[in-house]
Amino acid sequence: MSTVQFDTGVTEFVAKLRTFIRARVPDDATADDLTQETLLKVYRSRASLRDGDRLESWLYRTARRTLIDYYRKRRPREDLPASLKSESEDEVSSIRDAVLISTIRYMEELPDAYRAPLQLCELEGMTMSQIAIRLALSLTAVKSRIRRGRQMIKKKLQDCCHFEFDQHGKVIDWERRNPRCCD
Repeated sequence: MSTVQFDTGVTEFVAKLRTFIRARVPDDATADDLTQETLLKVYRSRASLRDGDRLESWLYRTARRTLIDYYRKRRPREDLPASLKSESEDEVSSIRDAVLISTIRYMEELPDAYRAPLQLCELEGMTMSQIAIRLALSLTAVKSRIRRGRQMIKKKLQDCCHFEFDQHGKVIDWERRNPRCCD
């Protein structure tokens, strides 16, 4: 089948194909996307079509597979049972509490030049501009000291423990590297 014949044949069935897909999806935008995806799949594999009379069935077969892929991707994953979920949430909460306690302890061990700006920012919720005024420092100095203080704490925490994070960057598990830390 030549490219011209292929293009003409596909053009003839596009409206029917879109109607077929639209009847099986929730909205027009999704139908348009899946129709386009189907046409792309067909176009990319057009060399494998030997018999031009089978173009319509090939289009619909490809559309069905595209719809199946679409619904597989959207299938909700099973949630944990409520009993496991609450245990898991309690465990994660206690892990985060332990990390917070260690972070505050390490913050208190920082040299005063880093500790004061970091405490004002993290514990008292002051803006960096407010901290600069209160400590009579430039805004650049405050930003630098807070960044360096955070880096020092992060290094101490990483030297002490190995952490696992969720997709949002929150701690979900940890393991001690040194038995004398994170008490």
